[in-house]
Amino acid sequence: MKKNSLPKPITILILTLLTALVWVGLNIYRSIAIKPAAPVSEDILKPLNPTLDMETIQKIEAAIFIQDSEVPPISVGGTMNTTPIPSQTPLPTVAPESSPSASPAP
Repeated sequence: MKKNSLPKPITILILTLLTALVWVGLNIYRSIAIKPAAPVSEDILKPLNPTLDMETIQKIEAAIFIQDSEVPPISVGGTMNTTPIPSQTPLPTVAPESSPSASPAP
């Protein structure tokens, strides 16, 4: 017995209709679920002044510079070992002794 099926164009039309309905439904859900953007104050929105403030730049250039040696060491945690590590001196090398050979005697 042969099964009666819908023609191909009808199947495509039904799938297209289902896709459109899902698309519209998701857009409606998205418009309801998404919160509106927070209002931004006028201070943030005002345009920036493109000219350089030379007085501020001169203040930065005249700032005190601290050398690395003037900055105290910072301990991250735990105890800090303050004992100096002795420098390692190379050990004298010893020439290897000659050992008897294992070759057979004549």
